[in-house]
Amino acid sequence: MEESQAFEILDKVLEIADAEAVEARLTSGPQSATRFADNLITQNIHYTNTMLTVECAYGQSHGAATTNDLSDSSLKNLVGRAQAAAKVSPPDPEYMPPVEPSETGRYTKPQGYFEQTELLSPLAKAEAISRASSTVSAKGLRLSGAYTTGADFTAVANSAGLRAYYRETTAEIHTTVLGDTGSGWAEKIASSVGDIDIDGVVSRALGIAQRAQNPADVKPGKYTVIMSPAALGELLVFLFWDGFDAKAADEGRTFMRGRLGTKVCGEQITIRSDPADERCPSIPFLDDGFPAPQLPWIENGIAANLVYSRYWAKKQGKEPTGHPTNIIMDGKNSTIEEMITSTKKGLLVTRFWYIRTVDPMVPLVTGMTRDGLFMIENGKIGGPVKNLRFNDNPLDVLNRVEAIGRPC
Repeated sequence: MEESQAFEILDKVLEIADAEAVEARLTSGPQSATRFADNLITQNIHYTNTMLTVECAYGQSHGAATTNDLSDSSLKNLVGRAQAAAKVSPPDPEYMPPVEPSETGRYTKPQGYFEQTELLSPLAKAEAISRASSTVSAKGLRLSGAYTTGADFTAVANSAGLRAYYRETTAEIHTTVLGDTGSGWAEKIASSVGDIDIDGVVSRALGIAQRAQNPADVKPGKYTVIMSPAALGELLVFLFWDGFDAKAADEGRTFMRGRLGTKVCGEQITIRSDPADERCPSIPFLDDGFPAPQLPWIENGIAANLVYSRYWAKKQGKEPTGHPTNIIMDGKNSTIEEMITSTKKGLLVTRFWYIRTVDPMVPLVTGMTRDGLFMIENGKIGGPVKNLRFNDNPLDVLNRVEAIGRPC
C-alpha cells in the first residue's frame, strides 16, 4: 500500500474518533515462503494480512481495538470499540499522550525497501532450491530449510498531528544439510534479494555437514571457543531482551542495576543501535511514532545507555531513548582462519539453539550447540564432537573476548 493510501485510511479513523487522544497504526505487506525437506519442495505459501490498530484515551484511561477489515463501516465499529474500552478502563499512571509531530525530525532514513525482493517469484525460488538440492543429494545428504521474502509497511498517525511511514523488504534463506550422524547449517538475511547467494549458503551448510559426521565425545577441560556470528547473535538477543530496560534496572530487577557508566565487558566490545545501518536497516520509529534510537548501549566495554521509555524518562528526569529496533556489535579485523590458527585447544561453534534465561539477575542463560561442533587442535580444525549444553553469563563471555571478526 502506498503512503497516500495508508494515510487516507488513518485520517478517516481520526475524523471518526471523538476521544481526547487517538493513535492509529496500519501495517501490511505480502509474505511468501518456499519450504523444502529431504531435497524436495514441500510447501509454497503467499499471504497478505492488513492490520489496523486504534488506541483512544480519555485522560489516563485508554483502550485499543484491532481489525483487518478496512471498510467504512468497520472503521466506525473499530473506533467505537476502542472508545468504549477506554471509557471503562481504570486510569493508567504510565499512559503517555500521543507523540508530537516534531519528533519526526529525529527519524533516520534507512534504505530498507527493494522492489526486486517483493517481486521475486515462487518459480525463481524453486529453481534456486532445485539447483541446491541437486548439489546436496549428489553427496548423499539431505537438504531442508526455507526461502522466504516479504514486503511490509507501517504507517502511524495520531491526534497530535504526527504522521510516520516506513516500507521495507526482507529476504531470508536458511538451510540444514543432514547426514546419518551429523548436520550442518547456514543462513543469510538481507533487505535485497540480490544479496542472497543461495549457492554460497548451501555450500557452507554442506561443508559443515560433511565434516560433522561421526562426532566424538568431548573430554572435560578448558577450551577457547570460537563462535560464528549467528551463535553470538543468539547470546546478544538474550542479553538485551529486558536487561537494559531502565525501569527494570532502577527497580533492581535486572543485572544492569547500578551499572550504568561502569565497565561491564571487555574494552573491545561496542554494541549499538542504528536503524539506518545499511547492513541491517530497520524501522526508524516505534509503534507510537517515537524515534527508534541511534546510540551505543555498550561503548568500549562501558555501559553507555539504558532503554528509557517516555514514561520512565519523564519520571526520572531523563531523555527518552525508545527501544532498539536493531542491535549491532562492531567488528574488528580478525578472520575466522586467524582465530583458528592462534588457538591451541578450542571448540568451533556453528550455532546455538534453545537458549533460555536461568537467572535474569546474573544474567545466566542455558542452551545447546547445534549443527556442527568441532575440535580445534594446534591451530587447525580437528574432528567433529558431540553437542554440548552450556550455562554461562553473556557479560562474562564478552569479558573474555580475545579477538573479534570482521563486520558482516
